[in-house]
Amino acid sequence: MSNIVQASYRVEVDASKVNALLAALNDKEAKKAIKSGLRKSASIIRKQAQKNWVASVPGGAGLKKEINIAVYRNASGARVDLLDKRRKGSKQFVLKFFESGTEQRATNRGANRGIIEATHFFKSAVDSKKSEAENSLERNILDSIQKVIDKKK
Repeated sequence: MSNIVQASYRVEVDASKVNALLAALNDKEAKKAIKSGLRKSASIIRKQAQKNWVASVPGGAGLKKEINIAVYRNASGARVDLLDKRRKGSKQFVLKFFESGTEQRATNRGANRGIIEATHFFKSAVDSKKSEAENSLERNILDSIQKVIDKKK
């Protein structure tokens, strides 16, 4: 029934450079650095989705902060999503209506509640910035690791 498309992508990075730098860090610092690099790469898609949202929905600028990034605890990946079940009172559920659109709606008494045309602001952001985020992933991870190493000195 849901129109939500969940895509999973696997990105390879040059492990020799990353492993050489990770040797200088303990596990906690290494995980923190990798998570930071993942967050930077995912933020590229998030920023584009926010721009698309503001451009496609008049008066919707207040909800652009509801597009969130979640980096996995074990630093194995990250996701950018429109639904966050962790926050109470969030109006984030409205974003999916504008992404996928709605059908003609009416109350039980027949009062018209209209239709929301699909804007696909999130899908277009992912399509346009996916390759840029993938290409910057290795650089962002290496920069984050180097930053932690420089702080240790």
